[in-house]
Amino acid sequence: GEKEQSEVLPWRKIERRNLVEGSEGANNSSLILAEKRTHRSDPLNDFNKYTGGWNIRNQHYWASVGFTAAPFFVIAGIWFVLFALCLFVICIRHCCCQLDSYGYSRIAYALSLIFLILFTIAAIVGCIVLYIGQGKFHASTTNTLDYAVHKADVTAENLRNVSDYLSAAKTISVDSTILSPDIQKSIDDVDKKINASASTLSTQTGDNKDRIQHGLDRM
Repeated sequence: GEKEQSEVLPWRKIERRNLVEGSEGANNSSLILAEKRTHRSDPLNDFNKYTGGWNIRNQHYWASVGFTAAPFFVIAGIWFVLFALCLFVICIRHCCCQLDSYGYSRIAYALSLIFLILFTIAAIVGCIVLYIGQGKFHASTTNTLDYAVHKADVTAENLRNVSDYLSAAKTISVDSTILSPDIQKSIDDVDKKINASASTLSTQTGDNKDRIQHGLDRM
């Protein structure tokens, strides 16, 4: 009568809510992390813009990162090669050739001092910019990592809620009829699998977060 009806109605509400949450989860399944910050040319995709967001498991993400940073690495490599060649030539001249000693004018000394000061200032500014950029990258990556961990925790909590719903479903009776032992056993099996999945998700997420955070802190 009224008691059985009161037991059935809440479960209808729960079912409707799960359907709504499921539809919302389906809509959010394609969520892209840091989409605007990762628009870079992808050499593996005919140099089209990469739109996959922050995803370290995507080869197109690493290809776009490498292609964007390649010019700077090339410039740095050329600079080091030229510096090494100049240093080698100077060493050869001083070791193999006997040069007459001569002095420099005051203008040469002044220009040398000016260039030394300018290059020192440029190096200091470059270090400051690099430090600030590294801090922003660390903060952005940490925030993204925290967001991913939060989503994993929410998913694990939802799985545990489903497990609780299944456990409570075994006690429901319709017209004074209790679920058969086979159905209850099936519910128990599904309940165990859901709990195991939730525990595995939480454990793996925590371990991965610790490893990634440790790597970020060392950079």
